[in-house]
Amino acid sequence: MVKKSLLLLVLLGLLSVLPVSAGERVISVNSGDGNASWFISGEPSLVMNGFDLQSLGIARPAVIDRISISVNTPVASTPVDVVVYQDANGGSPIDATLAGTTQATITTSGVFTVVLPTPITVNQPVIWIGFYLPVDFSFYADTSGTSVLTYWAWTPGGRFDLNNLASASVLGPADGTSPVNINMNGKARITAEITGAGGSTTGTAGTTPQGTAVNTASMSAYPTCGNALWDTADEIISNRDEINLHCQEVPAWQAPSSPLGYVRRGPLYDIQIYRPNGNLVSGRMDIRVTHCIRPAAEDLSTAVVGNAWGAPRTWSILPSVIYGDLVCAEVRHGGNLSYFVPSVVSGT
Repeated sequence: MVKKSLLLLVLLGLLSVLPVSAGERVISVNSGDGNASWFISGEPSLVMNGFDLQSLGIARPAVIDRISISVNTPVASTPVDVVVYQDANGGSPIDATLAGTTQATITTSGVFTVVLPTPITVNQPVIWIGFYLPVDFSFYADTSGTSVLTYWAWTPGGRFDLNNLASASVLGPADGTSPVNINMNGKARITAEITGAGGSTTGTAGTTPQGTAVNTASMSAYPTCGNALWDTADEIISNRDEINLHCQEVPAWQAPSSPLGYVRRGPLYDIQIYRPNGNLVSGRMDIRVTHCIRPAAEDLSTAVVGNAWGAPRTWSILPSVIYGDLVCAEVRHGGNLSYFVPSVVSGT
């Protein structure tokens, strides 16, 4: 039983933030911008990611209403099972209990989002979210970080009982160890939208509760980039006034290619960060500076901030929060700044 890896171009396919009626926060274990395509061979296989709600600051009970997977090649003739497990003690999900499931027919490549007909409530600190995929289905994985957060499960020659993960003949992490013996060198691009008890933010994993990530009193609009703002307190206090930030709007043709699953919207900005001696800060800042962009009203509920740097420049989608009419993120690199919306939103 071998799942083969096909190396693809380096792409950015991190997270998608979906309409305001959806869960208020997107959770993801992805952290990089490289992609590989993995396909299912031999028999149907369950691929799922684990999430520690406690470390993410998500209060329970929490409700999940949308689940996404980044698809390379679908198998339109065969429905897939979408599953959510909850786990009281973490570690291996072998003793996790099924919190909910549904089926979806995936017919297109791109970021496919399943809208759960009945939102799934979870009460345990760790959850596992995944797809029981048919043979020949191909999905994308993030080629960065540890693979212990993505688990595979299958039974040679048939299916196993999704109500009981222990019934799978093979169950384990995708870090190259037995019994799975698959080294993904990263994690599956599977994400979910969740609302914690008391609510949370619209944004990505690691975002703080709404209202605490943005100090509007210290936000100031760039003189030549009116719809882009920065936190002057981060510049003067947090960074001890050892940096100076400048912004200019640049032609759209200068923008790097958009990340996988996203469309860039609005003006393209170029942020320059200087030391007091006039030297340009070319690397990563130790202390972040909050930046906000005012998107078009119709984009607000789905907008996320992107920052592009390097040579050549490539986009990174940043953990983002919606605050009033702004979408905001913590920025550590000079370079291009813009906002994005998902390019593919589909489901059942």
